[in-house]
Amino acid sequence: MTPEQDLRTALILGSVFLLFALVHLLITSEFIYGKFFHKPFFVHFYVFPKTLTDAQQLIIHNNFQFYRSLSQKRKKYFEYRVAHFIRTYNFYGRENLEITDEMKVLIAGTSTMLTFGMRNPRYKVFDKIILYPDIYFSEQNETYHKGEFNPKLKALVFSWKHFKDGLEVSNDNLNLGLHEFSHTLHFQSVKTKTISANIYVENFQKLKRQLADDNLKEKIIHSHYFRRYAFTNEVEFIAVILENFFETPEVFKREFPELYLHVKRMINYRES
Repeated sequence: MTPEQDLRTALILGSVFLLFALVHLLITSEFIYGKFFHKPFFVHFYVFPKTLTDAQQLIIHNNFQFYRSLSQKRKKYFEYRVAHFIRTYNFYGRENLEITDEMKVLIAGTSTMLTFGMRNPRYKVFDKIILYPDIYFSEQNETYHKGEFNPKLKALVFSWKHFKDGLEVSNDNLNLGLHEFSHTLHFQSVKTKTISANIYVENFQKLKRQLADDNLKEKIIHSHYFRRYAFTNEVEFIAVILENFFETPEVFKREFPELYLHVKRMINYRES
């Protein structure tokens, strides 16, 4: 090998090493930044943005106050994520239920609302969504369900009737879609090492420490603000408080401001 070739090889290797060092520094810096400011360097960046049809946009507009409150630029981000979700996951109807475009858009919109402040909205812990017309019998635990996340089958399952009920009444703190997507988000966040997952887990741990306060726990129970099912276990508690967070945010913020703040930081929620 000639001296020129040696020099060229050394320059290439040096450039590759420098690139890896810069990437590592950037990742480390962002994790430190996230620890202090509870958000990534950026959330939305799309090279090839996907779009929705006019009919799909109308479905979102009519069903999500969250979407209606966004700026025009952020509405485009929301639409991109809905379109990406629909293209990513398979939808299956059971008991002769026909999958419609409205079903896909409403399910994708619910997930997008929950994860809108997180950089990577893609779930890797499920690859299919199964819909039943109504309550169904689950072989996972041999009981009847309105919805469930089944990690073994990599499936998210809903009773379509109850999913729609959760959207139609927007302030009763009962939203089946949000509840089951919250389980999925929690399961994935504790198993991955992305910046958004790290922020979620850190603030979840802070929330747990706060809930260890017996006085606060007693106040929560006596307030009857969170339904009793929330106290089944910590996973159900997270799902229930995320339902409340989106359905009655003003009440949540007024009654339990510190708890509200931890939840807001967990999902990097940006108030309009």
